[in-house]
Amino acid sequence: MMHLAEGERRVGYAIERLLAPDELWRGLVREMVDLWPEEPPLEIAFAITSAAAAIEGSFAPGSPARDAAMIGYRLAALIGVDVYAMQIRGMALERAADLRAYWEIDPFFTQL
Repeated sequence: MMHLAEGERRVGYAIERLLAPDELWRGLVREMVDLWPEEPPLEIAFAITSAAAAIEGSFAPGSPARDAAMIGYRLAALIGVDVYAMQIRGMALERAADLRAYWEIDPFFTQL
């Protein structure tokens, strides 16, 4: 079960990375998997979606920061796709660290 403070920490981490300069968002999913390997993989997607929603709600339409929200939504959706593909293949998917096994098949996040 997710503890609220830890969940807020994950969301804050995602906000920082999504808004960081120099495309630091590219490593966000890998970093979150490394930092919270025991969490369910969709918890990572949830945190990134929550971060994207917070960014979207904090900046006016047309703000360059809103692009960060769209990136966050895309990353979260792609995690969901990976989890679904893992489910179809019968792969373990209880922990965020399990995503690494799928990334050996589809290296999108390792190459991002």
